[in-house]
Amino acid sequence: MSQWAAISSAETLIREFQNGLSKGIDGLQDVPRLRNLTLSGYAKKHPLNFVNGISTLKELKLILGGRVDLDDLSNKSLEILQVIRVQGLTTMGDLSRLPALSALRIEDQIQLKQVDLNGASLKRLALTNCKNLVELPGLETQDQLREFSASRVALDLDGLRDREWPSATRSVRLFSGKNKWNDDAAARLTARNLTERGDLWL
Repeated sequence: MSQWAAISSAETLIREFQNGLSKGIDGLQDVPRLRNLTLSGYAKKHPLNFVNGISTLKELKLILGGRVDLDDLSNKSLEILQVIRVQGLTTMGDLSRLPALSALRIEDQIQLKQVDLNGASLKRLALTNCKNLVELPGLETQDQLREFSASRVALDLDGLRDREWPSATRSVRLFSGKNKWNDDAAARLTARNLTERGDLWL
């Protein structure tokens, strides 16, 4: 029995947090009903493919640490992915490897220039402090998107403000470095009934 399975032998483990640890982490696949996993400071030399075998996982949060890509990460049950301050990340890769993904938060990823949404079906998308992010290919296919937020990015904010959002969209929040623009955008979005408040991290 792995250390992780042993931890949960007396009580089902629903949430696990690892701060830079990797030894024996494959054992998380043996933890029953593990739904939420946070990896903080997880080094780029350690693979993420152990996550693929956690069949009950619903939410994964990657904080700090470093890696160039997330290509070794896939999971059939994962619904929420948060990627925050992961050093060196240049691509999110093909999101179709996460077929259940409905919510994506990306924050403080300075080297990220593009997030390809093709292959995803998102309901929530939040992009914060990704200063070189200029493209969101596949945004036009996200017809189930309910909440969208973009702040301190290099995306065409005028285009996002004025685009025809899907009928499912309830909240669009856009923030530039100019208060006048922010106020005007908020007023225009309010007039289009696109300012409903979400209940999570958007």
